[in-house]
Amino acid sequence: MRAFVMRFVRSAGDAEDIVQDAFARGWPALAAGTIDSPHAFLFRTARNLALNHIRNSRFRNSDITRASIDDAFRRPVVTAEEQFIASEEEAGCQRLLAELPARCRQAFELRVVEELSYKEMSEHMNLSVSTIEKHIGKGKQICRSRLTESRFRDDPVLDVLWSKIPPQRGPARGKPDPALAIAAE
Repeated sequence: MRAFVMRFVRSAGDAEDIVQDAFARGWPALAAGTIDSPHAFLFRTARNLALNHIRNSRFRNSDITRASIDDAFRRPVVTAEEQFIASEEEAGCQRLLAELPARCRQAFELRVVEELSYKEMSEHMNLSVSTIEKHIGKGKQICRSRLTESRFRDDPVLDVLWSKIPPQRGPARGKPDPALAIAAE
């Protein structure tokens, strides 16, 4: 029976396991004497187990399965420095939000934190889409000016956010305004 199963699985260890499993599954029926042809029954059971093994191993070895298993075990390692920088950035963002007028702050939180569309925001706030756009624009303008002011006053809380501003690309028209990039996000 092991040689028969080896034609399917091509691994001696797997073949032995399948043969043992076939006998273990068939033993109660064989002991009870309810099977007319025990030889055929055991070979059919072993064949079915071998085919199941092949099907399961194909699934286990597929690229998608291996990738999902790899992703499940891959955890991002966050250093203490990264945690510290993230907490400083959060403090800067909280401070910027706290300085916004109530409606601007609410619109910003709905847009950035909850990631709502302008239409969803207008339904939630009971305002028109254009009013929501004006609140967001006003909030960006306030954030931009606060970041620019903090740069000249050496404000350490807001100064951390400057490191996140991407460098300006293309030809510069006048004085570059990197705060524009962060307000646009």
